[in-house]
Amino acid sequence: MKKLSIFLLGALGMLAATSCEEKIDPAIPQANPQEPVITTGDVVSEATGVLASSAVLNLEDYRAEGSVIPVMKLVETKELPQGSTVGYKLQISNTEDFKRNIILDATVGKDNVYSVDAAAWNTAHLSLFGKSPKVKKVYYRVPVYVTVNGSDYRLQSQDYYAAEGTIDETCMDAGFVIYDNYYLLGSNATWNLTQADVDPFKFNHSDADVYDDPVFTIGFKVTQEVLDANGGGCYIKVASQRAIDEASWDYVYGAETDGDENLEGVLVEGGSCGAIKLLDAGNYKMTINMEEMTYEIQMLTRPEYLYTPGGFNGWSQDASAWMQYDVKNSPSKGYYGFFGVDGAGFKVCTEPSWDNNVTFGAETETPALTGTFVMGEAGKNIMVPEAGMFWASVQYDEALGLPESYTLTPVTRVGVIGSFAASGWGSDVEMTSADGGITWTAEITLKAGDEWKIRFNNEWTYSLGADPDNENHAVLDGNNYKAAEAGTFVVTLTTQPGIPVIKLTAK
Repeated sequence: MKKLSIFLLGALGMLAATSCEEKIDPAIPQANPQEPVITTGDVVSEATGVLASSAVLNLEDYRAEGSVIPVMKLVETKELPQGSTVGYKLQISNTEDFKRNIILDATVGKDNVYSVDAAAWNTAHLSLFGKSPKVKKVYYRVPVYVTVNGSDYRLQSQDYYAAEGTIDETCMDAGFVIYDNYYLLGSNATWNLTQADVDPFKFNHSDADVYDDPVFTIGFKVTQEVLDANGGGCYIKVASQRAIDEASWDYVYGAETDGDENLEGVLVEGGSCGAIKLLDAGNYKMTINMEEMTYEIQMLTRPEYLYTPGGFNGWSQDASAWMQYDVKNSPSKGYYGFFGVDGAGFKVCTEPSWDNNVTFGAETETPALTGTFVMGEAGKNIMVPEAGMFWASVQYDEALGLPESYTLTPVTRVGVIGSFAASGWGSDVEMTSADGGITWTAEITLKAGDEWKIRFNNEWTYSLGADPDNENHAVLDGNNYKAAEAGTFVVTLTTQPGIPVIKLTAK
């Protein structure tokens, strides 16, 4: 008779003492080389009940005390050693890799049908997904165990499951509520549950209903002074509007463990929840998903460039003019750029991507020269009263790590100005464009040592000069360009793609 290796579970009796147990490592290692004489076909099983149905499992239907949910049926056993028994466990997870999973006991009932306690299943669901009433996809698998002479073994191998797949389910009604407003509490904010104190620390949210869009974000700053005053850490939690209205810590959210230094995790509700601990000074963005009851914290780094895709450049980030950060005058002035805007308008992206988290538009498509940015699909194309060339300034919120507002100044003249002119620095030589505003040129005559730069609208509000680290890289209020030799030259300003580039070419 062919033997089938089965693996010792060892502590199965301890597992059976609880209704569910959370596992981080789904593998159950071999612990006993013993090989009872059991052939492959000696245990015949089949999925039944909810595991054999495509219908959504509504755990609310099993709320009655003592309710059980059928999952497996023992169809047949052959030639098992006398007195041996067969058992099943249901392993469920919120991910296909079962990295975080919970094991539920299945108990045998009438007609050899094995069922799981409904209350235990619901507790496991809440642990994996939170209290959201929405349908969740659950991954499941069912290992088989055989008890022989008082010892418990796993059938066949640690990779064998009598059934596996997915099931859609909803939890029992837990009075789940997503509040309209959430606020940051913490060492860098406030620990007072009063409206006036928390108002400056309100999370941002879209105009959508909170049940359609359960994601809230906030930007904040952690200073070294805060860290030093709190033993090297900045501690934070999240308060719901109900917590503020009732001045109750029962509706405050935090980490599972006090002082948790992880930048992402599960939010736990109630006065006993722990504070999340931040260790480094800097600007942060916190995102909470109040349907999934999760948080994510990012330490922000300011993007090197902002991209300006629009009708003028075929809605291409790479082909657009890239706005630069005003090192000299920021953070008060943020980013700047010079580019064309046509009747289709444009948007601003913090990365060369159309991802909702990096794309910013206007509040409305009403043509205007100033406005506040709106992130994602809710942002409209930024429209101008009349198509043309514009100097753009973007105010960047350092705490949020996001573009905040913009100002557009129409440019009617681009000129080269310098010591070469008869009037010295008193007037400029107008530049012209033969390609609609992408490339601008002017012809000038220089003596060796003459200095010059480019300015806009025949005034000094906006000018481009040389970057000390790259003579062809034009920057706001940059250094004067200096002629190495005398002659007649063509000055060329290229506005896109990329950053502005100025070149001097002998004619």
